[in-house]
Amino acid sequence: MSELFPFCDATGDLYVQGGGENHMYALARELSASNMVAAVTSSMPAATYPHDRFPFQVYTVYNRKMVTGQPEDLRYAIRLSRKLKRISDNFDVIIPQTFIPILATFLSRPSVLVVPVVHDVYQPLPLMSGIAAWRDLQAGNTIRGVQGSLLERFCLHYASSCPMVLTVSDSSFKSLRHWLPRDKIRVSGNGVYPNEFKGGTRDIDVISIARFDAPYKNVDLLCDALIGTDVRTVIVGDGKLRPQIERRYGGSNIHFTGYVHDKKKRELLARSQVLVSASSIEGFGITLLEGLASGCLVTATDIEPHRLIDQGANVIKFFNVGDSHGIKSSVLALLDLSEAERASIRERADELISQCWQWSVIARKTELFLKSVLS
Repeated sequence: MSELFPFCDATGDLYVQGGGENHMYALARELSASNMVAAVTSSMPAATYPHDRFPFQVYTVYNRKMVTGQPEDLRYAIRLSRKLKRISDNFDVIIPQTFIPILATFLSRPSVLVVPVVHDVYQPLPLMSGIAAWRDLQAGNTIRGVQGSLLERFCLHYASSCPMVLTVSDSSFKSLRHWLPRDKIRVSGNGVYPNEFKGGTRDIDVISIARFDAPYKNVDLLCDALIGTDVRTVIVGDGKLRPQIERRYGGSNIHFTGYVHDKKKRELLARSQVLVSASSIEGFGITLLEGLASGCLVTATDIEPHRLIDQGANVIKFFNVGDSHGIKSSVLALLDLSEAERASIRERADELISQCWQWSVIARKTELFLKSVLS
């Protein structure tokens, strides 16, 4: 169960809203090879689910937010719970993704096992700090901040009563252990389909992909490091902070694309020499995997989720959090590598992804977790 879910548009291109949605899609797709799988999600206008891309049943539920842009989380959760009541007895386990699907699962009171997936925890423990964190996520709206904080706390409380909870990284595990019994948490990881990413003519020096509504993504710090240089830089993403950052740094050598769909993002990665992540906080850092799969050289902040992806393979060049000079020197060092040095890094990156980070590996690990609960 996922509040949103990838779908194909009128041209047949896969439209992915975010990393969590892609995680749910890939799990469903991989697990359907040897299990009966269904996905329950919002109905999206003009969305299609061709069987070659979605080899499982997709149940859609009307969600006013998806159609009109007006939020109605509780009403949608109730509709979702009614759908779940009608179909849940056909399955052995329900896997709801935070947040609304977990609430809907609670409301439906299913008689089968529930194993929630929690990708990120967005608030610290003190209630007022949690409300403040969610207010920032809700563009400064205090009422929505209170609602978001309380919903997250409720979902985590319900998840603590489930036999197992899945998450994607050791960093997420450390956040979750403050809310859930640690013996119930399992880390499954995240992944990519390597064949969906291809190299091309590298006419972009640097690419960064980030949400502009999260200050900890440090897009402004990256721009500070590269503005006024000869480094051709493309910043992909959108959010409330984009207008002021683009006014300050746009033009010259830095270009802002705004939001792009998944196909366009892969095209830009294929054209880029170096992928940079200046983020100080990540749940997993899926963008780094996408960059490595595209043949990009990657440099990123030295934080635990990024180290997790590297696995000691030395395919990512790290710099300290908040170090503008470190970003610049890392980028210039990678751009100055010989073709033989670049080929060596890409060969190690391909081996790393094949062994640790392709979806078939992640899904197999997840399937073993689920079977251990069922047994």
